[in-house]
Amino acid sequence: MSRPPVRYWQPPGETVERLAESRATGALHGEAGTVHLSDGWVVHVESDRTPGLAGLLTASGRVPAEVWQETVRTSGPDCRVGRALLEQGRLTRGELEICHLGALYDAAFFVLCARSTMTWFEPGARHWLGPVRRVSARTLRRESVRRRDVLERIWPWPQLDSSPVVPVPAGHRGSGRHTRVPAPNRRQRELLAHADGRRTPGDLARLLGRSAFSTTVDVRRLAAAGLVATPFGAAPAPGLVASLVTGPGAGPGAGSGAEGPGSARPAPADPRPASALDADTVELTLAGLERRVPGAALAAVPGGLAAAHRRTEPRPSRRPTHAAAQPLSVNDPDIALLHRVRTALEARL
Repeated sequence: MSRPPVRYWQPPGETVERLAESRATGALHGEAGTVHLSDGWVVHVESDRTPGLAGLLTASGRVPAEVWQETVRTSGPDCRVGRALLEQGRLTRGELEICHLGALYDAAFFVLCARSTMTWFEPGARHWLGPVRRVSARTLRRESVRRRDVLERIWPWPQLDSSPVVPVPAGHRGSGRHTRVPAPNRRQRELLAHADGRRTPGDLARLLGRSAFSTTVDVRRLAAAGLVATPFGAAPAPGLVASLVTGPGAGPGAGSGAEGPGSARPAPADPRPASALDADTVELTLAGLERRVPGAALAAVPGGLAAAHRRTEPRPSRRPTHAAAQPLSVNDPDIALLHRVRTALEARL
C-alpha cells in the first residue's frame, strides 16, 4: 500500500537535505518543479521553466523528436528511458550523462529558489528516465548558491531572468558605463536575433536548445553592456533570493519544518558583499537559473520603449563588476572540460 504524501514548510534546499539524510526515495514537489531522490541521492530535477533533457536533445537535433516520444512511451513505464537510448545507439554514455547533469542543475536552481516554501513529498515515486548520474543534496544546494552569485556579479538585476528580453536599438544605446564591456559573441548575437520583446530567457533557451543558466548569463551580460533593456521597477533586495536558496541554517532553535505552517522560519540574508566573493564562485558546472519576481514584466511604451526606458528606469546601485567583462572561468579541469563539451553540443558541432 502506498504511503501518504508528507508536507514540508521550509526552504526547498533544506527539505531536500533532510530527505537525503533519511535516505529517502521519492519525489519532492514544489512551486517551480520536482526533485527526484533515490536512497538519499538526487537523481533528477525537472522544472517547467527550463528546457529539460528532452528539450536539450531534440532541439539540438541529437535525438529526433519522434524517436524520443516513442522511447518514452515504450520504456518510460519501466523507468529505463536512459538505458534504452544507449541500447539504441542514439547517445553515448558520456553524452547522456552530460546532458542529464545539464538538465538536473538547470532545473535545480528554479526549484531551490522558489518563493513558496511549501512542498510535498511523494514516497516511492520513481522518474521515467531511470538511473544515469546522482548528486548529493548538499552539492546541489551549494552549486545553486554559486550560480546566484555568478549572476549578481555580472549585473545585479534579477528581474531580467524572468522578463521578456528586449534588445536596445543601436541609436538608443548608452555609453560611459558600458565602454569596457566587449562586443557580443556569436552565442549572444544569436540570442539577440531571436529576442522579439516577448520571449523570456527561458523561452529563448527552449527555442535554441540551450541551458537556461547559460542563456540567463548571456542576457545579464548583454544588459550590462547596454544591449538589452533592464526592466522597469526597483530590484528586490539581494538577501531575499539568497535566503530562499541558503535557508536559515541549522543554528540553535531550528525546527523540523515538517507538517504544518507554524514551522516556517525567516531566513537571514547572505552577509557577504559581492566584492568578498572569491574566485571560486565563478566555477561553472552545468546549471540553470531563473527567478520569478512580481512586477518584472516590461511596460508597453508604443513607439518609444528605449527612450522611456532611459528616462524613467531606476538603475542598479553600482556599475558592472569586472566579472561582467570577463568570460566565466573555472579552476577544476574536469568542470572546464564539461563546460567546453556542453558548449560544443549546444553549437551542434
